Amino acid sequence: MKKAKKILLILMSAVMMIGGGGCSMFVSESQLKQMFENSLQEKYDEEFSCLDVWSNGGNSYWGVCAPKKNHDIRFTALFLTGGKITYEGYYAACVAEKIEEDVQMKLENVFNDFYLHSCMTVPLKSRETNDIYAENVRNKSFDIDEYVNLANEKWKNDKPSLSFYLCVNTSVSDKLSFEEEYDMLSDIFLKVNNMGVGTIVYLKFMPEKQYLECIEYLEKCDYAYSTFDNMVRDYPLKASDVNLNISFESENESYVLITKEQYINQRKEIN
Repeated sequence: MKKAKKILLILMSAVMMIGGGGCSMFVSESQLKQMFENSLQEKYDEEFSCLDVWSNGGNSYWGVCAPKKNHDIRFTALFLTGGKITYEGYYAACVAEKIEEDVQMKLENVFNDFYLHSCMTVPLKSRETNDIYAENVRNKSFDIDEYVNLANEKWKNDKPSLSFYLCVNTSVSDKLSFEEEYDMLSDIFLKVNNMGVGTIVYLKFMPEKQYLECIEYLEKCDYAYSTFDNMVRDYPLKASDVNLNISFESENESYVLITKEQYINQRKEIN
């Protein structure tokens, strides 16, 4: 999919031209990234990096961006060719990062070597310069309860959810027993659920080579698409061959439930 995106971007750049004074020029990937960065800086008065860009068709483009002050806050934005922001998910990414920081700290007591990335599965999106989402970013207001209330108001009490991509390096030793791992993971993600934010957990155990490849991919992602699914499909944990994400007994999400017994059996197979 990554390769296909780049080919599409090249083709779109080749046919799209910006006219001016009887002359024209091609729009390169670097120019598109700069356009994204400039538009976001103008909106928020801070510097951004555009990590990836691809065509949405016509004169609009998708981009994955992050503030230069914190590369972990990655979000997707949709832009028109002239630089106008159609919408972007910076506010949602900031709230997700606040939750992730707490989860990251707790996971350090579970695994010796892991990588965690999270994103709002369906984020609240800022469409105007002065909407409440943009104002909350400027005011550094990332209260989780407020985000949940805004999401419930927008989606009629359908609570927001957070996708966690958790990759664990199996080339290093375990920190806990498998039973203890399960209990602690259940407790960690149950606490997120109790905030009013559902959890969708992709927990994958893999050798170091594949582990590093996943990190390289996720470092440029907001939401991880089918490319990530294909990278981790053959690695545990999973509740079935269809569902690559899991939930734990305490979360009462039976359609992707992985029991403690299943967890332990799959962890034993890895070792």
